[in-house]
Amino acid sequence: MNSNTFDAGYLDGELAAITGLPARRAMARASMADQHDPLYAQGYADGYLNATAVNAALRQTGKAAS
Repeated sequence: MNSNTFDAGYLDGELAAITGLPARRAMARASMADQHDPLYAQGYADGYLNATAVNAALRQTGKAAS
């Protein structure tokens, strides 16, 4: 396992947030992945949370694309 698994998880997490996956399901996926690839799981959670935070900030400033 290497940083490529973190990057893959990060991208998957971002895509999950963008497509509207509920946080509860996203964190459940990260938890299940943690048993097999902790770097992927950390990347997934980080990507999901980052995409969610960016979207929230854009919505506050009124610049989010709906």
